[in-house]
Amino acid sequence: MRHPRSMPAMVTIEMWERFSFYGMQAILAYYLYARVGDGGLGMETHHATAVVGAYGAFLYLCTFAGGWISDRLLGAEKTLLGGAVALVIGHLGLSVIPGYPGLAVGLILIALGSGFLKTAAITILGGSYPATSGKRSVGFQYFYLGINIGAFLGPLLTGWLAVHHGYHVGFGAAAVLMLIGLLSYLRMRPGMLESLPEEVRGSIRAPAQPLSPAGRVTTLTVTVIATALVAGVLGTGILPPGMLSHVLLMGTVTVALVLVLQILRSPQVTAAERRRVVAFLPLALASVAFWALQAQIYGVLAVYSDLRLNREVLGWEIPAAWTQSLNPLFILLFTFPLAYLLSRRGDRDPHASTKMGGGVILAGSAMLILLPFVGGGPGSTPFMALALTIAVMTLGELFIGPVGMASTSTHAPRAFATRFSALYFLTIAIGTSAAGSLSTLYDPTSATAEARYLLLMGAAAMLIGVVTLGWSRWLRSRA
Repeated sequence: MRHPRSMPAMVTIEMWERFSFYGMQAILAYYLYARVGDGGLGMETHHATAVVGAYGAFLYLCTFAGGWISDRLLGAEKTLLGGAVALVIGHLGLSVIPGYPGLAVGLILIALGSGFLKTAAITILGGSYPATSGKRSVGFQYFYLGINIGAFLGPLLTGWLAVHHGYHVGFGAAAVLMLIGLLSYLRMRPGMLESLPEEVRGSIRAPAQPLSPAGRVTTLTVTVIATALVAGVLGTGILPPGMLSHVLLMGTVTVALVLVLQILRSPQVTAAERRRVVAFLPLALASVAFWALQAQIYGVLAVYSDLRLNREVLGWEIPAAWTQSLNPLFILLFTFPLAYLLSRRGDRDPHASTKMGGGVILAGSAMLILLPFVGGGPGSTPFMALALTIAVMTLGELFIGPVGMASTSTHAPRAFATRFSALYFLTIAIGTSAAGSLSTLYDPTSATAEARYLLLMGAAAMLIGVVTLGWSRWLRSRA
């Protein structure tokens, strides 16, 4: 069996979406705390990192909304198209609308667009393969590869443009990249839809559980009001950035708890499925801890790269945003050797909880690598120290990201398949918002505060990794 034509279509649009998304995110923190005279918004650094964390949480919260809209309103394929259009408009808004209004319009539309597109793309790709096809996992490996190619290239382009031509040119480049992705998908779309079996084509073009006309009107009204409120809060600065990340942290935790309780109490879920859901909880905890660490790359470690890192390479100072390409670069370098080593183990492959718990411990230890350089001045930290930190963190990610995604399908109850996939993204939202809240404790001007922050993040993650291992083994012993 050959791969369905939806595979290259989904890989392509996701790659361009990540190219634009990570390109924008790479310069976002710098835009927020750069002086107004230098083209920025003039925030305090800890407020800037809090906004980055809050934005990341809102984005992954939108994946849950995207799953719901796909299931109840539009179907996966139209949800994907709507998300791509919202992304183009959002990047343009961030580029051409000055100040806080542009920030509000841009980030809201980008978060909605990314959340909708990502959930829909995974649904379309997974639904395009027969349930017993061994090529499904290969298709998702290509999908993950596309994500990281885009994530590697995005910061290189926008980081250079921001330094030499200004932040708004960098944001404009992200809009162009997403427009290329949208046009590429529209070119492949007719052939993709025509090649799919009629049943699959119908399932991705229509909602699985459509709302009534009255429900559609109510949903549209609530969406418009909520979007306007969020835009007003961001655009006027009524809510302080630190408080914004705390609110989103509480919101994402609440949504995740409500979803889990809804699943566990649903009469559509069997006793065996409930046990699988409970067994997923330690994995969810590990995922939250890791993404709280990984989000440091775009927040605290982005500030660190700008203020403390020696970025001179071969006599040329690279843009600070380029350090954010290290994570996807290491993923591209490590993925295939690690997959080969694990495949050699055959039936002795470690349990998912062992991989994820160990991955969190490994990622947590990465934060401790920077401790010897605490309290140094500008340019005092060697580039290789940060590179090693991100390399170790990335190695941990390879035991968490793919394993966590795969675990959602093996633990998902039949009646909640799409929303359970969104639950994994909610763990990313919780971790990212926690990173934003915790980043307000980081003070690069104080050696004591900096050491305390690195120790807190590293030790807490390692402890959660140990808890994950123990909790999961206890649950398996009672099964």
